[in-house]
Amino acid sequence: MKVKVCVGSNCTLLGAMSILDQIDDLKIIMSEDSDNYNEEELEVEAIKCLGFCKDTDEKVSPIVVIDGETMYNATSQTVMEKIVNKIRK
Repeated sequence: MKVKVCVGSNCTLLGAMSILDQIDDLKIIMSEDSDNYNEEELEVEAIKCLGFCKDTDEKVSPIVVIDGETMYNATSQTVMEKIVNKIRK
């Protein structure tokens, strides 16, 4: 699973670093509890700017893309739910 987290200035101010920290914590849990999670690798990438906020006047930050699906106004909780639901056996 590929996860891209925008770490542009606006996304960072609105919580992108917290999202990255939560994903790192989840990776540790996954490695320790392989009975409940697929062995599918979680690939995380911090992107300097995804550019989505430049295309609109709406407030959309922080932005996370999981396997091509864009999440606007992402929170640690919504991102974790999406990831866990995709990787759980």
